Amino acid sequence: MTSRRVGKGQGRDTQRRYTARSGKSVHVSPAVVEKFLAGMHYPAEKQSLVDKARGKAAPEDVMELLDKLPNKTYKSPIEITKEIGKIE
Repeated sequence: MTSRRVGKGQGRDTQRRYTARSGKSVHVSPAVVEKFLAGMHYPAEKQSLVDKARGKAAPEDVMELLDKLPNKTYKSPIEITKEIGKIE
């Protein structure tokens, strides 16, 4: 899934918003989420994803997005990206 950044500013305090192909706005890109899930072994349960991101000190917006994912087993990062695209 490809995302594009919407808005101005590169500043540290600038909130970044991303628009998924579905047209829904999310605050974090799938690439940012994947950064905090690097080294994850798949298939993985949602709780394992949350634990991994927490262990890598993921920011609150990433944790909130992971909490919104359906509670299921994910076979790959691509599957996570697809689910992120479905979240409002």
